This record gives sequence, C-alpha cells and structure tokens, in this order.
Amino acid sequence: MNLPDRIRAHVEELRSAPDIVVTTCEIGSGPPRELSADDIDVISDRWGADAVEGTRDHLLNTDRVHLSWHSVDHYVHGEFALKDLRSCMTGWIVEVEDERLSPDKQELLWELKGLEETPGSGKLTALRVANGAQSRELWFYDMTKARLERLDLDFRSYVDNLLLLKGAPNWQYLFADVDLCDNEFTTRVAQLDRTLEALPILFPDHDYSRLQERYEERCSGSPVFRRHKSPWTPQP
Repeated sequence: MNLPDRIRAHVEELRSAPDIVVTTCEIGSGPPRELSADDIDVISDRWGADAVEGTRDHLLNTDRVHLSWHSVDHYVHGEFALKDLRSCMTGWIVEVEDERLSPDKQELLWELKGLEETPGSGKLTALRVANGAQSRELWFYDMTKARLERLDLDFRSYVDNLLLLKGAPNWQYLFADVDLCDNEFTTRVAQLDRTLEALPILFPDHDYSRLQERYEERCSGSPVFRRHKSPWTPQP
C-alpha cells in the first residue's frame, strides 16, 4: 500500500475509534506523485542510486500532510506534520539556533532539513544533508530538553513507526542514545507509558509488542515506569 493510502487508512481508524476526536486532517488526495527524473537525481545525490526504489512506497501526494487527534479525556494524543521526502531534501535547513547545545551539535544544525514536526511543540525530526557527502542520518531535536539526538532509524522505519503510533509524542526517544531512566525524562517516559497502554486498546489490529518491549528495555528503571498494570478505558 502506498503512503497516502496508508495515511488515509490511519485517519479512518482514528475516526472509527471510540472517544477519539480528530482535530486536524490535511492529507491531500489521490495517489503519490510519481518520481520525476529530477527527483531521482536529488535522491541519488543525497542517498545514493540504490536508495531510489526503496522510497517509492513512502512518498506523499502533496508537499506536507498534517494530522492531529486526542482522546476525549486527553489521556492520549498525537500530531504530526510530515513533509514529502522530495520537499524535505530540496527545502531549507531547519530554522533553529540553540546555544545550549554543544558546539559540534550547533554546527550540525546547519546540515539538517526538517522532515517531521509537531507544530508549536519545539520538537522536530530532520534529515542530515551534509555538503559534499551522502548521509541517511535522522536527528531528533527537543527544544524543551535542549536535546539533539541521532536516531537509530532510517527514513522508511521512521515513517512506519510514526504512523503506527499515530504521531503520539516522544516515541523518538526510544530510538535515541539517551538514559530514559534519568529524572530528566520523567515526563517523556510517563507520556510513552500512557501511549503504549492506550493504543493497543484503541487499535487492537495493530501489533505494538515490539515497541512495548523496547519501552520496557529502555525505561524499566524510570520512577514512572508502570508496565501497563492498570488497563486504560476511554472515558466520556
């Protein structure tokens, strides 16, 4: 299934789920835009010619899609604004300056192009586009925490996880080299706990076991780790 159809299917799941409110749905229509010769040149230049075919089923039908939702009790929520890969690669670098970052990471900001963000949250994921070099790195920036972390994900797996989690916040930290048991991340882990408790209940046709296992491996020492002992039920 191509990416626009997958996004439409996820929107329909949200709208069909009990006690879920979809607040933003800007997802375009129709099939994905075909790869042009210029698109192929851009992807080949940034990632290598071998990467082109693997992107075809992860392309959008518009420059950007934006989706947001929440449960009626606001226990769980999600939002993402995802750019088409081609728009990301040919766009501007991220408009971020953060003197709290190390000098190396401040320099790195000049090589990042925004792929996905939660508007207004200060969180974004970006592709590294280094001058004169090919790179498939993804980096996650969290303004509140003054964190810029490389993700152990490629583009395809990032998009797949983003859709599976329906844009729920902070999941990127599960794939970053940080100590999630540190008190610095208590609020982030608490939100992850709620997300991975509620989504399997709301969307039982999806398999969240791999993410739950990763959460337990990474967060079991956190003071807010709960192991999903109290199943959540939607509240009117």
